[in-house]
Amino acid sequence: MQRLRLLIIRLMAAVYDALILVAIWIMATLALMPFTGGAIDPPLPWNIPFDLYIFGVSFLYLGGLWRKTGQTLGALAWRLKVVAADGGQVSWREALLRAVTGTFAIALAGIAWLWMLFDRDGLALHDRLSGTRMVRVPKE
Repeated sequence: MQRLRLLIIRLMAAVYDALILVAIWIMATLALMPFTGGAIDPPLPWNIPFDLYIFGVSFLYLGGLWRKTGQTLGALAWRLKVVAADGGQVSWREALLRAVTGTFAIALAGIAWLWMLFDRDGLALHDRLSGTRMVRVPKE
């Protein structure tokens, strides 16, 4: 029951961060418009350079905050923190691995998040693969 509760809390924090990311993506796309003649829709089903740009912008938000404080705004609101496996600060390498594996977790429609319900340590798949963990921050 505790793991299910933590999964729900983590998903709620992810919803907060998703809303923030959408706003960041809009600003990042608007910043490109002067260089694309005002076009905002990629001409291909997958525009690899644009996708990499958006991933990079997303990583600056997520990875930068994981590295600096361990908390995105969504994690802060729900008293969560990303730490390295040893409980210390997340490295840039771990943050990048977490972002890449987290992207695949989302692409798998959340199946990788459900992994934490069965993992011996209660880790989501992207936690396990990146060598990080999400911990609850106690109330002050």
